Amino acid sequence: MDDRTIAATRTAWAGVEPAARAMARKIWETPELPMMEYEAEAALSAWLAGEGFAVERGTCRIPTAFRAVWSNGQGPTIGLLAEYDALPGQGNRMAPHRASDGRNAGHACGHNLIAGADTGAAIALRHAMEELDLKGTVVVLGTPAEEMLWGKIAMLRGGAFDGIDALLTSHGDYQNGAPSRPCLSCISSEFVFRGVSGHGGSRRSQNALDAAELMVQSMERLRAHQFSDAVIGHVLRFAGYMPSITPDEARLWITVRHENFERAEEVYNQILPIARDAARYTGTAFVEQFISASRGYLANDVMAGTLHGAMEIVGPPAWDAADLAFMAELSENCRPGKAFDLDCGIAIHRDGCDPYGQDDGEASFYIPLARANWAYPTGVLLHNWAATANSGHESQLKGAAFAGESLALAAVDLLGDPGRIAAAEVERARRVGGRLLSAPRCGGFEVLTGDPQSFWDATWQGDGGLAR
Repeated sequence: MDDRTIAATRTAWAGVEPAARAMARKIWETPELPMMEYEAEAALSAWLAGEGFAVERGTCRIPTAFRAVWSNGQGPTIGLLAEYDALPGQGNRMAPHRASDGRNAGHACGHNLIAGADTGAAIALRHAMEELDLKGTVVVLGTPAEEMLWGKIAMLRGGAFDGIDALLTSHGDYQNGAPSRPCLSCISSEFVFRGVSGHGGSRRSQNALDAAELMVQSMERLRAHQFSDAVIGHVLRFAGYMPSITPDEARLWITVRHENFERAEEVYNQILPIARDAARYTGTAFVEQFISASRGYLANDVMAGTLHGAMEIVGPPAWDAADLAFMAELSENCRPGKAFDLDCGIAIHRDGCDPYGQDDGEASFYIPLARANWAYPTGVLLHNWAATANSGHESQLKGAAFAGESLALAAVDLLGDPGRIAAAEVERARRVGGRLLSAPRCGGFEVLTGDPQSFWDATWQGDGGLAR
């Protein structure tokens, strides 16, 4: 990029940054569960519409999704991904200690910051393109329910990603920089066991909780020998009302994670018969309610290198003494006695596999993708109250601003050099290789789009095979 291009883009970001910060703070103050992000979707859609984007709300029949488009003529199409859902049970005040705010959700993964940074980057990009007369199209996809690894998969299946040549996004992590490495694939499903209720002092058979517990015990017993390479998580979402009523229903949410998507599927298909057997042994019924299947990130050195170059222009987050003091106290309260550690550099991260899943990983197998990371202290656990507190603090607004400005610069660089997008696509195709990609899979569509509260109340009924 030449000096004029850099200056125009950075000036555009400077004009947008205050609004991006205000949006991140607004969404942090009103956390909403996945598929119930009504206020966040409305605020982001209004912001983009006010900046000249043509906004389609409820895209792909998903009420809290949107697709916003601005074009400056024929050229490449760059997509930016906005996330804005929060996590249940992690509400916390912006304090460096556990201080529940009484809300049923909290931004313990910083999606409020992603919403502000990525949407702000798209708006800054639009202004820079006008100033520089760069031709192309900007698409902002508002993607709900990332915490369930659901929204982007449903939107990918529904065609919302069609026509996009390159994707950019961001996330808080433990390193500043651009990753070009995988994260874990994830299969997610709810297992429902149904029995017969009765007085707990007399009726003991056909107990749905017995079936769920037997399933978990059997799965854990077999794990060491059959699938020790996979990361398997579970939680009992409903297990009965009181000891004096034999539970006639129990719900078990299962996730299977592995770097290799095909191996995650294989392990899931080994677990499924265990659940069926547990139901048979206890005289109960079993229903599989599939939620989603998501691949992990497909590394792309061309995209990561472009983003890293933009980051070097911006420089790492400019944390001051007050920022560092807050993060240090938060880290100490989260992990007492551990040394404070915060990445203050910038790098391309190629080694290893990140130990989490992202539903934009699924999209990265179809469209070249790069993600801008900014650093949390290593003592602050993601999906923890401490991350909720952190995500509302000035220190993380600075991190998100670093990511947003870097995304805008990277997007301008890609638009100015379409050959780089072509090279990223060649790399994507090479890394996919001869694998036949199964269609994006997610379940519960009618429930999650029509009655998401029933999902979070654990009363939803599956959709009879739509997912699989």
